[in-house]
Amino acid sequence: MKNKGSALIRIVISFGLLGLLFWLMRGEARGIWVTISAGDSRLIAVAAGIILINVTMLAYRMKIIFLGENLDITFRESLQLTLIGYFFNNFMPTAVGGDIVKAHYAAHANKKKVRSYASVFMDRLIGLYTFLAVAAVALLVDRGRFQMAPVRLLVFCLLAAGIAGFVIVTNKSVARLMERLFARLKMFRLGERLSGVYDIVHDYRNRRGVVARSFAISVFAQCLYFFVVYLFFLSLGTRVNIGNIFLIMPVVTFVSMIPSIGGLGVREGAIVAFFAPLVGKETAFAVSILALCGLLFVSVIGGAVYLWRGAARQGGSS
Repeated sequence: MKNKGSALIRIVISFGLLGLLFWLMRGEARGIWVTISAGDSRLIAVAAGIILINVTMLAYRMKIIFLGENLDITFRESLQLTLIGYFFNNFMPTAVGGDIVKAHYAAHANKKKVRSYASVFMDRLIGLYTFLAVAAVALLVDRGRFQMAPVRLLVFCLLAAGIAGFVIVTNKSVARLMERLFARLKMFRLGERLSGVYDIVHDYRNRRGVVARSFAISVFAQCLYFFVVYLFFLSLGTRVNIGNIFLIMPVVTFVSMIPSIGGLGVREGAIVAFFAPLVGKETAFAVSILALCGLLFVSVIGGAVYLWRGAARQGGSS
C-alpha cells in the first residue's frame, strides 16, 4: 500500500504539473503549435544527432567508472545500460530513477551488487558535480549581467550543497561519523549495505585518475546537451545567449529531481519559469516540449534495447 501510495503521489505530481502547465498556456496553445511546426527541421535533426552523441559519451563515462571498480563491462554493455536507464526514467521516481535499473542489471551481470550500485551512484554523482561546475563557470563569466536573481541564488545554494557533499564524501572524520550512523541501522541490513556503498565512494578520493577522466568526459557531454537546448531555440528563430543556457539548465536538472515520473512536468515547468522572462512563454514552452521529445526519442531507443535484451536472454535459455 505504501509503494502504491508513493507511486500515486509521483503520478499526480508529474501529470498534475504538466496539466497545469498546459492549462496556463491554453491561450497560447495555437501559437506554440505554430511556432514548433514552423521550426527549422534541419536544426532539430542536428540536435537529435548530438543527443545520441551525448548519450554515447555518458555511456563511456560509466564504463570508465565501472572499470575503476574492477567491474568487467564492455562499451556496448555500458551503452545498453545507459539507454535502458533513459527508458526506465519514464516510470521511476525523479529524473535519475533509471539509475536503479542500471545498477540492478549491472549487478546481475557481474554478481557484485554493492560495487555495481556504488559505481552507478558515483557515475550520477560525477554528473551532478559536472552540472555544478558548468553553472559555476557560467556564473563567473556572466559577471552579474544575468538579471534573474532567483536563478543566481539557486546556483549559489547548489554550489554550497555541492561543497558540503564533497566534504561528506572525502573527509576522514566525516567518514568515521557516517560509519557510526550506518552501524545503528540494523533493519534489513540497511546500515551494512549503505556503509559498503559509502566506503567504495569514499575510496574514490584515492582514484583521482578515474575521477578526472570521468569528469572531463562528463563536462564535454553536458556541454553537448546544453548546446542541444541552444539549437532548439535557434530552430524556433530565437537567439538566446548560450551563457544563460549554461546557467539555467543545471538548475532545471536539479529541480527535475523533485519526486515525479522521470521529472515529467517538473522539468518542463522549470524551463518555462526560467526562460520565459528571456524569450517569452510561448517560445520557452515550445523548447520544453522539444526537450521532452528529445528525451522520449532516446527512451524509445532504450525501450527497444530493453526488449531486445529480454528476447536475447530468452532465446539463449531455450
